[in-house]
Amino acid sequence: MVVLGLSNMRDAAAALVVDGRIVAAAEEERFVRQKHVTALPVQAIHYCLGEAGLSLCDVEAIAVPWKYWQVGRRLGLALTAMMRSTHLFRVKGRRSLERASQEWKELFRLRHELTTRVEPGACRPVFLDHHLCHAASSFLVSSFDRAAILVVDGASEADTTLLAEGEGTRITVLDRIPLPHSLGQFYAAMTAFLGFRPDQDEYIVMGLASSGEPTFAPALRREIVRTIPDGRFELNTRLLDFHLARAGYFVEEFVQLFGPPRRASDEITQRHRDLAASAQLVLEDSLLHLGRRLRSLTRASSLCLAGGVAYNCVANSRLRAELGFDHVYVPPAAGDSGAALGAALWWTVRRGPETRRPLLPDAYLGPQYDESACRAALSKAGLVAEHVPDDRLCERVASELAHGRLVFWYQGRMEWGPRALGNRSLLADPRREDMRELINSKVKHREAFRPFAPSVPAERAEEFFQVPAPSPFMQFTVQVNASAKGLLPAVTHVDGTARVQTVTREANPRFYDLLTSFGRLTGVPVLLNTSFNVQEPIVCSPEEAVRCFLRTRVDWLVLGNLLVGRPAPAQPRHHEG
Repeated sequence: MVVLGLSNMRDAAAALVVDGRIVAAAEEERFVRQKHVTALPVQAIHYCLGEAGLSLCDVEAIAVPWKYWQVGRRLGLALTAMMRSTHLFRVKGRRSLERASQEWKELFRLRHELTTRVEPGACRPVFLDHHLCHAASSFLVSSFDRAAILVVDGASEADTTLLAEGEGTRITVLDRIPLPHSLGQFYAAMTAFLGFRPDQDEYIVMGLASSGEPTFAPALRREIVRTIPDGRFELNTRLLDFHLARAGYFVEEFVQLFGPPRRASDEITQRHRDLAASAQLVLEDSLLHLGRRLRSLTRASSLCLAGGVAYNCVANSRLRAELGFDHVYVPPAAGDSGAALGAALWWTVRRGPETRRPLLPDAYLGPQYDESACRAALSKAGLVAEHVPDDRLCERVASELAHGRLVFWYQGRMEWGPRALGNRSLLADPRREDMRELINSKVKHREAFRPFAPSVPAERAEEFFQVPAPSPFMQFTVQVNASAKGLLPAVTHVDGTARVQTVTREANPRFYDLLTSFGRLTGVPVLLNTSFNVQEPIVCSPEEAVRCFLRTRVDWLVLGNLLVGRPAPAQPRHHEG
């Protein structure tokens, strides 16, 4: 069975599953170069089909993680809120018109849209429950025969949270929490209040939280997010409304409690740090409240997380540490892009329950390019490359890293999900105290308080980090060992933690060899690993890699076996007069 999963919502994406095997998956943003794009994922669909050597007419099912017609509760809530406030009337009315004119219109006409914009021959699409697709994206690719499942995001068709149980290929819904009570929307609204972009910069707030004290947490619990005894919670949208927050508007009562909102250009003060810490703590405690109920309902030993809130790796780590589950799994694409893959998997197992569940040992499901394509991109840019054989490449690059050079590392298939996991990465020596400042000045131009992540061979992770389990997708934070904090200043956050990627030879042999080569040279087989991009989606093609390299002051670009140094600055011409 050939099943194409696609989502045209925020973080649009496509994924292809053939006879229960995940063949390809990619976010549309990587092709159209617009972060978090909302669009029919035409380019991602073309890639997935091309990777399998198929055309659209070969697809037996097109699965979409959104029952777009089930918006009655949303409309009812919107109308009630709009009658309460002229601001809400304008904001929610505008947003509803935007969605109706693009996303919902595309879904209503999806077969026609695919026929005209991709190729003829599209079958009739099937529309699936959004949160069940999230659940499938995590549980069905985990190694667990049975698990509790917690999905938390902004909102699905009418709900914001799903508690479920997975067994075999079945997923059983245990409870749902309806709109407007949304932890995802609460955290996004606080992101806006702190002067960052909601639905995009929540990870910045998570990083900022580590430098603050949760002094506002009691007020947030009392006035905004209240947990109630049956393992549920309530959000007071009269004081904090996500849609108003997106538009930069906060009611006077909220401002009286927490001070004025920060503008993006304002300096970050201790009050902002404390607000971030408070929002983070309230989110974590609310998730633990949900998790305890889920644990009591299922008595399962394993937990699967999904939904956009599952990108909060600090909260994930508390859930893993405090709920009593033996194992916790978070897929590499936990948000809405992952729901496209979940839709394809969910439809596959529903049509053929005897289908074997696919494991997801790595996240390398995107496009790859051969050496001729890389050479063509370099030639077009006027760059000269040195071909370094396999047996020398990692030693050569490790030596440059050990001397403090920055390296753009471009290999194999692109990662699925938002993390750079060793195929589209910027790498650096984590032992240097000044490395964060160096990367920010030469490349990233981002907030100084934001942490960088380390990558380490899985079997050596415990020498440096307190890792209770493998972490191949960077979805958890762990404490850095006391003996290693002085060794790894560039990847140790202000609170003594790091968002670790553990790497195995089976998952990524070349990146593993680079880590071990660096370890042989330095005694520390750890590299700082951040994404290969600058204020844009992670690079996909060799052309994008070359353009990004030329916009920065990174010392080396490695495209497969091709090593490219920083081009010498053009010399000024002297004219005889």
